[in-house]
Amino acid sequence: MLPEFIDNLLEQVNEDKLWQLYLAVALLEEKSFSEWKADILQSPSAAKGAAKAEMTDNRRELTPEEAVAQAEGILSGFHPF
Repeated sequence: MLPEFIDNLLEQVNEDKLWQLYLAVALLEEKSFSEWKADILQSPSAAKGAAKAEMTDNRRELTPEEAVAQAEGILSGFHPF
């Protein structure tokens, strides 16, 4: 039973890490968590390379003004009720 418990614990830790990564990155893609997770798990080595290339090509440090404008844009679409 101990090996099963350890496997279950590791699966939960991996699931939590995937969820945190999804919250940080994938919400911009407008995919559900299950769709995003299936894409990531389908080809892990290709996804890593593609994500790394995408981040180096499309990501740059924002100026404070750009960061504020981006944050305001994100928050403008947030309607909790």
